[in-house]
Amino acid sequence: MTRLSAVAAWLLAAVAIFGQTSPIYAQEDPKKPTRPNELVVDVKLIDDSVVKLTLLEGQVEFMTPHGRLLIPITDIRKVDLGLRIPDDVAALIQSAAVDLGSAMFRKREEATALLLKYREKSYPTLKEAAKSSDAEIAKRAEELLEKLEATVAQARLNLPDYDVIHTAQSKIAGKITVPTLRARPFTFGDIALKLADVVALSTNGFKEKDELAQMLPDPGSMSGYQQPVHIGKTYTFRVTGAAGGSLWGTEMYTLDSTLAAAAVHMGILKVGQVGNVKVTILGPSIGFVGSTQNGLTSTAYANYPGAFRVHLRER
Repeated sequence: MTRLSAVAAWLLAAVAIFGQTSPIYAQEDPKKPTRPNELVVDVKLIDDSVVKLTLLEGQVEFMTPHGRLLIPITDIRKVDLGLRIPDDVAALIQSAAVDLGSAMFRKREEATALLLKYREKSYPTLKEAAKSSDAEIAKRAEELLEKLEATVAQARLNLPDYDVIHTAQSKIAGKITVPTLRARPFTFGDIALKLADVVALSTNGFKEKDELAQMLPDPGSMSGYQQPVHIGKTYTFRVTGAAGGSLWGTEMYTLDSTLAAAAVHMGILKVGQVGNVKVTILGPSIGFVGSTQNGLTSTAYANYPGAFRVHLRER
């Protein structure tokens, strides 16, 4: 039996919370097509595990800057979820940030453990705590920020507060108004899927049109893109994150830098992880900044005849 992640295991336990297994659903063949208002999706959870669920909502209420939309569930191809911090979790995080300055060692240690547990959800609070006039709080917050930046992908630490829904014809930014969606695992009864535990939802094989058009193999370095015809253009490469190679810069790298290492340095990929990396080719550039982040150290460089910029994005 494969080992389940903590969040995936929660989905199994949720059956006991949200209702007993339905005899009808328990006997269904997962190979059979879903009902007209249902959608089978791969759900990527915050611990990077993936589960397959059937969404049971007929439509999703989506608030955008231009008003309220009701999007039929069967029109959705992918959802990128923004940062969600439930009120009870936000209260715990705020309390723990204050406890970083407690006179009691045990309380400080418990607060540190809790803030690390909530990872990207703690990150905004820790950034504020690092500016505290209380020297102990500021010091411990800085230490926690360093740990999170070394272990959590940069893209996860800088999540927007909005969601993005992809359909076959469009990509829309806004916010799903409900905290949960009704869903069904293939072998259990209905559950309530907490959106705060989800990174993304996608239908099988969905890719954005621009990624399909521009997907290219890993070029190693970007030296082959130095010709003027490439300047200003954006390309997407299929890359396996690596720790080796040359690396000059931060976010903007010299063209002879190793793309796989730049992707790890920016937190888009981990070493050995395969994913899509989007870069824009730049002309001659100056002021490449060296830094240490996500376990890799890049070197500063004065100027170079070409550069590329790595786009932070969800994997």
